Amino acid sequence: MALETNELGFEYRGGKAVVDGVSVRFRAGAVTGVVGPNGAWKSTLLRLLLGVLKPTRGRVELDGAEVWGMTARRRARRMAYIPQKTSPAFGFTVRECVRMGRLSWGGVGADEAVVTGALEKVGLLNRAEEVFDTLSAGQQQKAVLARALAQLSGVEAAVVLADEPASALDPAHTLEAMTILRERAAAGGAVVLVVHDLGAAARYCDEVVVMAKGRVAAVGSAGDVLTPAVLDPVFGVRFVREPGALVATPAGGELR
Repeated sequence: MALETNELGFEYRGGKAVVDGVSVRFRAGAVTGVVGPNGAWKSTLLRLLLGVLKPTRGRVELDGAEVWGMTARRRARRMAYIPQKTSPAFGFTVRECVRMGRLSWGGVGADEAVVTGALEKVGLLNRAEEVFDTLSAGQQQKAVLARALAQLSGVEAAVVLADEPASALDPAHTLEAMTILRERAAAGGAVVLVVHDLGAAARYCDEVVVMAKGRVAAVGSAGDVLTPAVLDPVFGVRFVREPGALVATPAGGELR
C-alpha cells in the first residue's frame, strides 16, 4: 500500500498557490508526522490527501489510483480522517457517532460488534449511550478515533489521516491514542499526523515531513530532520538541544 503525491499544488479560487510542488511518499507500516509553523498549510495538505479538496495541479495516488477520481465510498473504505476540531453531533449518542464510521460498508447487524470493539479500544464503552455533545473535548477526540477504527475495521492496508489527534488529551490518553495509531501502522497501513508538538513528533513518528509556506522543507526520519539546522529557518526561532528535548529560544538569544 502506498500513498504518495506528485508535484501536488492547490490554490483557492482567485488566489495564490498555498500548497506548491509537494512530492512525498507516505510509507505503509510507518507513522509520518507533518510539522511546520502556523500557516504552513498542513491541514490543507491532509484534505488534499483525503480527496476532499481537488488539486490545482499534480496528483495524490493511493496504490497508483488517483484519489480524487475515486468514489467517496471507495475512499472511505481505505482512508479515515480524524479532524482537529469536531462539530457538535446534535443529539446523537457516542455509539451512534462511532457507528457512522460504518456507513460506507452499508451494513448494520454484524457491524455493531465492530462499533462496540472500537469503543472498548478507546475506553469509551461505558459512555456509549451518552449524548456526544456532553463529552469533554478529549473524550470527543477519543470518540472520533473510535469512529476511524470502526470505519477501517478489517482493512489492514488502510490510511489514517489525523490533524492534531491528541491536542485535547492528557499525557496518559495521548499515549493510548498514539499507541493505537502505531498499531494501525504496524498492521500494514499508513498513518499521517499533523503535529505541532515537536517532542511528540520525535517520540511517536517514524518519519517527518517539515512544511513551510506550503512547500516541503525537509523529509526524513525524525532524528534526521528534527534538528536545529532544519527547524531554525522554518520556524524563525533558534532551537537548542537539551536533555531529551528540542527547546525553542528567541532568534537573538536565550529566553530570560
